[in-house]
Amino acid sequence: MNHEILRADIRLRRVSLAVLVLATVVALILMFVFRHWLARTTASMPTAQLVALLRLWIASALVACGVCLLVLAGYAARLARRIADQGRWPLNGARVLQDTPIRRNGEAAKFAKTMNIVAVLLMMLAIGVAALSWHLFGAPL
Repeated sequence: MNHEILRADIRLRRVSLAVLVLATVVALILMFVFRHWLARTTASMPTAQLVALLRLWIASALVACGVCLLVLAGYAARLARRIADQGRWPLNGARVLQDTPIRRNGEAAKFAKTMNIVAVLLMMLAIGVAALSWHLFGAPL
């Protein structure tokens, strides 16, 4: 077994932590604003209109999730191809968040195959999300 280790990049850890904290704060603020907007807007709204509005919002959120899933599927497929081409994981020039053993040849090929499976699963999930959002928008399946 190969015992080469790619050492963690401390700067990447700090930047990743800062981005996660910022994203969490923004998400909390958006949830707070949405909750108050929804309470003000729907106070005098008839139930049927509220249900239609919420279906539209949920369907729109599902479309956004589906797009994110497609982007992740494409990234996983591209990553799998690059791993297979280089015969190594992590890729040359990559920075990692934690110390990572370097996999070569057969081990890297197994990891590339796993990433291809992940890409297919993400694509299938995106198709399911698209069907659900299509249904919520009121279009027949």
